[in-house]
Amino acid sequence: MENPIIVDGYAFRIPNIPSRYRANCSREFGIFVTGETKGMNSSRVEKAGLGRGNFVEMAICAIGSRILTFEPNYVNEQFTEIWGIPVSGEMKTYFHEKCSELSTFLIHRQSQDKLKSLIETFSKQVFNTWVAEGMPGSYDEYARSKAAESYFNNIFRFELTPAESRAYGAYYYVAISVRPPNGSLDEAALKAARQIMEAQSQGIVYCVDSRLVENEQMCLGSTSVPEAQALPEASEPVEVPSSSKQIKSAK
Repeated sequence: MENPIIVDGYAFRIPNIPSRYRANCSREFGIFVTGETKGMNSSRVEKAGLGRGNFVEMAICAIGSRILTFEPNYVNEQFTEIWGIPVSGEMKTYFHEKCSELSTFLIHRQSQDKLKSLIETFSKQVFNTWVAEGMPGSYDEYARSKAAESYFNNIFRFELTPAESRAYGAYYYVAISVRPPNGSLDEAALKAARQIMEAQSQGIVYCVDSRLVENEQMCLGSTSVPEAQALPEASEPVEVPSSSKQIKSAK
């Protein structure tokens, strides 16, 4: 596969060093950030050009799970790693209208519980449909195909949204919803995302950050090399509902 990926007059870059963003869910922020922002408030982050707005819409390439440590707040915690191609939001507007690049960020805590719930709901729906259609072929292959349809026919929106709780006080969470593609950029990005996923299924790894691999190995006390990130298999497709649903992520 060529880099950049050129689809229908649009170009999509795969960076040599992963383009990683952070969803800063603290009460003072509620935006995606990039670069080194330690010790900076939201005003300084914006003045330094390190803010990337409160939402991003993406064509999803891969979703994976890692055990990571970011001291002092997170020690051996499970995070969900999102990889995709931005088509809207400030992650995208930093690029020419005819291009974008493979990007990634993490979500965690409450978001993972909601994600698992949606996965289970979708799995039941797929299972019922498979049985209703006469149980054609392998269920695993059937479910995997349905999961792929969900990813590569929809744009995913990740938006930091204000909330408040007794446990955390005021904070932001990442709300996740989906929509159908709207325009030639969306369509081209979905085609490029499919190419990246198919390349990974053949062992050509693009959606991996060596810094997180090392972090996870330290957490797990393992020297083995993890498998490539991939879209969830038959047992873990993500639901694409007919109307938008949201997933919450604590700060």
